[in-house]
Amino acid sequence: MHSRYKPIRDYAIIGNLRSAALVSKDGSIDWAPAPFLDSPSAFAGILDATRGGFWSIRPVAPFEVVQEYIQDTNVLVTKFTTKEGIVELVDCMPMRNGYRMSEANGENFFSNGVVIPSEKDEIFEIYRKATCVAGQCDLEVIFFPRFDYARGETHLQLVQGGVTAIKGEKKGILISKAIYTVEGDRAVTRVSLNAGEQHYFTFRYNATDIPSPDDFYYENEIQRTKAYWGKWAYYCDLEVCPERYPYHENVVRSSLILKILFFEPPGSIAASATTSLPEEIGSGRNWDYRFSWLRDSAFTLQALLWLGHVQEATEYVRWLIRECRNVEEDGPEKLQAFYGLRGQRKLTEEILPHLEGYKGSRPVRIGNAAYNQDQWDIYGGILNMVWRLHQMRKQYVLPVDVWEALRAFANYVVKIWRLPDEGLWEVRGGKRHFVHSKVMCWVALDRALKLADVYGYEGEKELWERERNFIKEEILRNGWNERKQSFVQSFGSESLDTSVLLMPVVGFIDGKNPRMLSTIQQIEKELSCEEGLLLRYTNAPDDGQIGKREGAFLLTSFWLVDALIFAGQRERARKIFEKLIGLANHVGLFSEEIDPVTKEFLGNFPQAYTHIGLINSAFYLSFSDTMLRKIASLEPSL
Repeated sequence: MHSRYKPIRDYAIIGNLRSAALVSKDGSIDWAPAPFLDSPSAFAGILDATRGGFWSIRPVAPFEVVQEYIQDTNVLVTKFTTKEGIVELVDCMPMRNGYRMSEANGENFFSNGVVIPSEKDEIFEIYRKATCVAGQCDLEVIFFPRFDYARGETHLQLVQGGVTAIKGEKKGILISKAIYTVEGDRAVTRVSLNAGEQHYFTFRYNATDIPSPDDFYYENEIQRTKAYWGKWAYYCDLEVCPERYPYHENVVRSSLILKILFFEPPGSIAASATTSLPEEIGSGRNWDYRFSWLRDSAFTLQALLWLGHVQEATEYVRWLIRECRNVEEDGPEKLQAFYGLRGQRKLTEEILPHLEGYKGSRPVRIGNAAYNQDQWDIYGGILNMVWRLHQMRKQYVLPVDVWEALRAFANYVVKIWRLPDEGLWEVRGGKRHFVHSKVMCWVALDRALKLADVYGYEGEKELWERERNFIKEEILRNGWNERKQSFVQSFGSESLDTSVLLMPVVGFIDGKNPRMLSTIQQIEKELSCEEGLLLRYTNAPDDGQIGKREGAFLLTSFWLVDALIFAGQRERARKIFEKLIGLANHVGLFSEEIDPVTKEFLGNFPQAYTHIGLINSAFYLSFSDTMLRKIASLEPSL
């Protein structure tokens, strides 16, 4: 069974700010939800190699392959070399869904009154261009769509200019000038190319028309898409991330991957592009991450703020306040841990029993039952992100309505911080007093006080200050384990948790404090798989999760780098950081986790969290101790 699946690290991603697709090194699209990222899949071969569906373009003859992105874009090039010739396959999703690029400053602007189309109306497209650059090459094309997560048959029919695919009301078309044969549930052909010749392929979902028979039309769309991504990367703040900086390319590639995970408009951010890629092969630790976690989104925006991308942050805050708060039902302050990309509130978890899962890792899940958990750290994440926005961009003006929402969040934290929650790891074994959640409640009140002072807004400042101090006292008293000489996962426990490595980054404690130094030492002692690779937390039997063990969680490895930097151990931090970036795949992407022995990727892919960690660590390594104090909000501004 395992041999039918490609390693997760063998994939690259393309996207259009509405959805995305995974393209393997051998030219197969094995994952593509359509028309939106959280929609049912059109191709899902990565979750079931037999039933899921794929769209493959590759040489008939044996080949060697090199895959890379066109520099500073999300346009992918897969170069096949055979004995007879060389073919380059360009893959992208065209960028033309209701937004435009400003020629003046590279920011995204949306037309007034833009309405997100329904799933029935949004047209999803993938463009593929095969060009023979030397010699001669025969390509085999297999078009095997399976709409709606392969629930039922998708019927193919030959038409002038391509192949249509129909499943009930769901429809699509493969546009290609080749002559196809339908063999059961798939359409196949061979395309022969000589040096200088090319062939365009287009898949359109929610449409069966052919917008143009002219190759120039499709070439123009590819070039426009290339230009869009190039401009977005160009407007990264090169003063913060200069080209001579040794990690410039890593940072820009991570920022481009994060941008793919945006859903625009309205500006929500997915945690990952996939569902049910396992944290451990066969374990059942399979989750759907195609939703907008408030915590992940706040971390994402903080990372992008280093690169000058302010518009994404302001759009996100507006989306959060406009779409996600249900004031009539929950009051002005209650938030879910995460939402659908279009603001959906109910994200019921469902199992798809007909799919065998990646390498047999059942079950395949869609939806996520953790949406209604209590996760108190989200409020600190949001307020810290807005504070960071102020720190990084002095011209930012905090709107009154946004402040009133933040004020409500701070007052809500006053009400709930003494209550247990499920924490950032979303354990399903019952609520606890998680230390990280308490720390982020402290952050929420600390940043509310700072924002109120800076902007002169009214707020319950005495209350916030008093409760902030109470929280800190509780954490120092009950979150510290004297026997372990470490901050622990929850009050009264002996379990360690890597999330406490963030304490100096958010300014809760000095990174050189003896308690923090001892905590770093204990975490490395108990949670290290090898130098720099960490498990998330002690594998306690009561974590409520499924399976006995998971891979090394890559984000926490970057957190270790950060903690070492704030502890003054820069050279060791740099050594671990360079080891971590060396674990990226061939196009600079990371998954959620990694097998510490085989170095194979595990978990959903690509994972926003991991790329966020890379960006933050890269910048922390470049900053002085004075700058680090300002980052931790121990100084008033950056």
